[in-house]
Amino acid sequence: MNQEQLREEYTRLTRLENIEDCSDLLDIYLKYLFEVIRKNSDDSNTRAESEAKLVHQMIFTKTGHMKELLKGFEYQSEDKSRKLNRIIDPTVIASHTRNLFETISMFNLVFINTKNTDEKIILYNLWASAGLKYRQRFNVVIKDSESQEKLDDEKKQIENLKEEIENTDLYKGLEEKDQNKIQSKLKEKDYKIQFKDNKVEFFSWQETVPLLGVRDGIMDTIYTYFSLYAHPSNVSVFQFGNMFDKEENPFIYITTYNLNNFFFLLSIFVFDYIKLFPEVKTTFEELNQIEQIVIDRQNVFARDESFSINNEWKALG
Repeated sequence: MNQEQLREEYTRLTRLENIEDCSDLLDIYLKYLFEVIRKNSDDSNTRAESEAKLVHQMIFTKTGHMKELLKGFEYQSEDKSRKLNRIIDPTVIASHTRNLFETISMFNLVFINTKNTDEKIILYNLWASAGLKYRQRFNVVIKDSESQEKLDDEKKQIENLKEEIENTDLYKGLEEKDQNKIQSKLKEKDYKIQFKDNKVEFFSWQETVPLLGVRDGIMDTIYTYFSLYAHPSNVSVFQFGNMFDKEENPFIYITTYNLNNFFFLLSIFVFDYIKLFPEVKTTFEELNQIEQIVIDRQNVFARDESFSINNEWKALG
C-alpha cells in the first residue's frame, strides 16, 4: 500500500461515515484481540494476572457481539402483510458501549493505574471482594449443599481479602479516616478509589475518564450519555421515537457516533494491555501497517501522543 492509499484507508477507518466502515474496523480489532488470546495465553504468575487475561477475552467477546449487533434486525408478520425494514437500535449499541466503558475503566483502575504493590493489592482485593459479596446475596435462595458450601468458601475468601488489605504497609500508614474510607468501600461492595498524597479519594464511573488519561472534551459526559439509554429514562424513550425517520434514517448517524466511542475505548484497552503485558506488543506489530496505525491513532486522539504504541503512523507523512 503506497502512501496515498494508506492515507485514504486511514481516513475511511477513522471518519467512520457509514455502518460498513464501522464493521470493517471491528474486524481489525477482532483480528488483533483474537491473535493476542491465541499467542499470549501462557500460564500466569498470579491470580490477578490470570484474571487480567480473562478480561481481555471478555473484551474480545464484547467486540464480537457488537459486530453481530451491526447486522441489524428486521421482522415480517406471520401473514406476510407487514414488514419492518432492517434497522439497528442505537439504544442497544449505547448500552453495550456503556458496559465496555465500565469494563475498561475497571481494568485501568485495578491493573494499570496502581503505582506500587500495596496499591495493586488493595485495589484488586476491593474489586474481588465486591464481586464475591454481591454473590453472597444468593444465600437466601440456595437449596443444595454444594452451592451452600461454595458460598461458605467464598465468605472465607472475603475475610482473607480484607485481611490482606489491612496487612499492607500502605493501609497501616494511612490516617484513621482514610482507613475508614477503605472499610466503607468494603461494606459498599465498591472499589472506585485512588491514592493521592497518601489520602484515599472516591470517584464515580464518569470521574474515571480523567484516570484513563482521556483529554478534556473527548469523553467528558460519556457515561451519563450512555446511561440514559442503559436505563429506561424518559429521554431514551422520546428520542427513540425520532430515530427511525424514513427520510433521514438518524439511527445510522447515532449508531456511528456511539461506535466512535466504542472504538476509542477499545484502543485505550489495547494500549493498557500492552503496558501490563509488554510481550504482547510483538503481536500488535504483526498486524498490517494500516491496522496498527488506526488503532494507535485512535488511542492517541483520545489521550495524547505519550500514549502512542509505536511510530508506524509516520508512514502517513
